[in-house]
Parts: sequence; structure tokens; C-alpha cells
Amino acid sequence: MPVFQDSAALYNILGGFFDTRVRFTEEAHLIHQVGGPILFVFEEPAAQICWVPVESGREAPFELALDGQGPSPLLTFRQSGDTAHRFWHGGLDLQQALARQQVRAQGPLSRAMKLLPHLDAIYPLYADYLQAVGRGDLVLPAHGGGR
Repeated sequence: MPVFQDSAALYNILGGFFDTRVRFTEEAHLIHQVGGPILFVFEEPAAQICWVPVESGREAPFELALDGQGPSPLLTFRQSGDTAHRFWHGGLDLQQALARQQVRAQGPLSRAMKLLPHLDAIYPLYADYLQAVGRGDLVLPAHGGGR
């Protein structure tokens, strides 16, 4: 049974997490090192969330665009909702997931890979967010694997 029953559930959980937690972390400012929008395309259920960088000096370094409403992405990551759920828990090694095509990437991947070590500070926020929105049932057991 998939983690997200439909697109609305995925937007609620992942969109809410990105919007209320990730955008306001110190690490979020690193999106400017990527050099453009990052699009997450989800399958099972179908959804799209784009991180759109905004100019310096704003409260958050990026805004969200949903359902393909954002600008043309520099980087695109395609994955299932379940794969994304595991990734944001810190339980998915991105390099292995790319090799196994659990995650498919388009664009200058080397720019995104530089950000991976900085995500370690964000992963714990996902489980906290799930608890805060009353979805503790979605929290995965602790993983021993790397990112």
C-alpha cells in the first residue's frame, strides 16, 4: 500500500514539509548553488513540486510551484511518492537510487550532488513534521544507511 493515497495527500505532506520546514532552514539557501529551479516529478501518485529560487534578501530562498506551474527546471528528479518518502527520512542513498533507477535525474546532476551532505540537517525535520501534522503513522523506523 503506497504511503500517499493520492496526489492531494502527497501535496499535503511533502508540499507542506517543503513549504513550512525546508524553505526556512539554513541549508535552503544552498539552492542558489544549483543555479536554477529543481523539479520533483512524482509517480504513484502523480504530482509535481518545483523549488523556484528567489532573489537574495527574501525570508525564504525558494518558493514552491505545484503541478507544472513553475519555470523550466534546471534539474528534474523523477521518483515514486514512496521513494521520496524514504529519501526525506534519510533512508535512501541517492547515488544507489540513481544507479537502480529508483530516482531518475535530468540536468547537471553534479550541482545537486554537492548539496547532499547538507541534507543531513534536514532529514530529521521530516519525521518531526509528520508528527506535528498528526501523521506519526508515516514515520519510518530509523535507518542505518547513508544518503
